[in-house]
Amino acid sequence: SELGISDIAHTLMDGQFLVQLEEAMGSEHKVRTESLMKVIAEALHPIFAALPKNNMGRVGPASARFALHRLFVQRHGWQVKGLAAYGETWEGVHPSVALADRIPHTVKHLFDDKLDSTGLSLHELAAFAATLEHMIHSEAMTRLQAAYKLMGDEPMQTLQRDEARRVIQTYMAIYVIGLNASATTRSKAQIANMEKIYPGWNDTLNFLDSLQLELVGERPKYEFSDITDVVEEAGERFGRFQNQECIEMKKMLVKLEEFEGSGRVRLADFYGSALHAGQWQFSESVGYLRDLGALDESESSNPRVVIPNYLNAPSNCMEPSAYYGVCCIDECEEVLGYVEREVKAPTATPKEIANIFINVPSASLAAGRKLSATSLRRLEELGDHHQGHIPIHGRLFAQWLHLAYPRECPYPHVSGTIRPKTAKDWMEAGLPTTARNEEMQQHIEAGRQMLSTRNGTDEELSSAWWSMEEELVDAQAHSWELVRKAEKGPWRIMMYAFFACTAGSAFMFYPMKALDKTLTHELISMKSVSRWARTSLKHSMNMHVV
Repeated sequence: SELGISDIAHTLMDGQFLVQLEEAMGSEHKVRTESLMKVIAEALHPIFAALPKNNMGRVGPASARFALHRLFVQRHGWQVKGLAAYGETWEGVHPSVALADRIPHTVKHLFDDKLDSTGLSLHELAAFAATLEHMIHSEAMTRLQAAYKLMGDEPMQTLQRDEARRVIQTYMAIYVIGLNASATTRSKAQIANMEKIYPGWNDTLNFLDSLQLELVGERPKYEFSDITDVVEEAGERFGRFQNQECIEMKKMLVKLEEFEGSGRVRLADFYGSALHAGQWQFSESVGYLRDLGALDESESSNPRVVIPNYLNAPSNCMEPSAYYGVCCIDECEEVLGYVEREVKAPTATPKEIANIFINVPSASLAAGRKLSATSLRRLEELGDHHQGHIPIHGRLFAQWLHLAYPRECPYPHVSGTIRPKTAKDWMEAGLPTTARNEEMQQHIEAGRQMLSTRNGTDEELSSAWWSMEEELVDAQAHSWELVRKAEKGPWRIMMYAFFACTAGSAFMFYPMKALDKTLTHELISMKSVSRWARTSLKHSMNMHVV
């Protein structure tokens, strides 16, 4: 059938790409990535199915970057460097930047060429993610060997359980504060003072002990493979473990809300909690909050901190890896993921979206709620703006999510208007990340002397920032989706003809090795999987330069 020819053509293209990747990376990479790819492809499938595709039904650089960023947030709570947008468009940086310079140039060019020519299929996108995880695994092994040496043990040596526990703790100390383990004397001194350097260290030790017991048990001796299992799993679970601190921080902020459910805290109350309630972490300077995109100054006399923008800012990240940071979980990810699984397409009508949101739960709102008149009116505005079909991967829909879920979904600033950076980066630039006590007191006094000039609802607070400036994740792919929707019949015929030619060429010219691997490859089951509830961390580590 025509559909069968299309499937064969795509499968052959995937097969050739994977063979080339294996040849470039070696057999060790193949063994590790093959075990990951099915799990990763299943996790990516709902995102991939809902993203707009190019004229070949694949994702280009912008959509690939967006999908990979969200995958690692979902799986591990990792903000992979080069994937997060941080105030810019998704088209701003090629996703292969995340691979850094730690892979052969041939591999980087392989991904670049594929992205810039045909784009990536689901299986190829999973291969990209698995390659990145393989590199992170290699980094973890280097860190583990450094931990062995710092403890005076030979790498890969079998250890007694207590000695293994100390090596694992040393590994984790190197991980959480980003130590340069080659500086042996300094590293040992810092590890000895971990309780002072990192306030959550005792909780981290309990986390490690539980993990060690779960994975290895009470065996008197640990093989190197046992210790490897523990430290790798620690890295993968650390985001979820650390996110508890972010949840507690959100609870503090919600108690300070100007109006219940507004998702905003008056700056006067924010600073008041720092000076008078012992919540020292709420002390960022106005300039830093503004560049993070966490300060709502729509009412200049009464600036407000926007809760989800503040929590999701890089100021609340630590950087334990050269590849990623561990940050607070974006609770809106769960909301958008639910929409993707329901829509299974790049766009939806206002009515479809409204019906979906009857059942969408969130961290602070139960399923079954009724959308407000303001939310419904704004949804219709978006529908009118997009001729009846709203792209679910664009700035306007993200802005609507912020209106509907102001505690969970961050406000999406127009690209280029904010410059979010870690506290460490700001300090290195000579800029103050924290406000002086006198400055905070001035804002507190100003807050006492005035009342908000707006006495409306919490949704009106969110609406004050409302704008109709759209920015799609991948505008070019979205245009292809519109063409396919408008010319479904003739377009399908033309595409089938194209794939028939492609498939014929593939059978004639593709290496037999690729053909053999492809035809024997078990097709991945495209079932939705349960949400990954991972992610991340806290503020204090960026304030401490080690």
